[in-house]
Amino acid sequence: MPYKSRIKTLEESVRLLDNQIFNLEKSSGDPEKIKKLKETKDKYFTELRLMNRAQWDNDHNTVDFGDDR
Repeated sequence: MPYKSRIKTLEESVRLLDNQIFNLEKSSGDPEKIKKLKETKDKYFTELRLMNRAQWDNDHNTVDFGDDR
């Protein structure tokens, strides 16, 4: 659970950046701004992958022996 809120924030940020990049490319926007937005999106996406992995590790960190002992 500790990473869930950060994961949601990063997913939303990546989605918003995708929309901004798409709209700028469609309207022939400033190439330098598009490049910076893509770099930011890549940075967020990399962090998102790390957070997803950390969450998975946290979720699977314990061994459940159940009541079969």
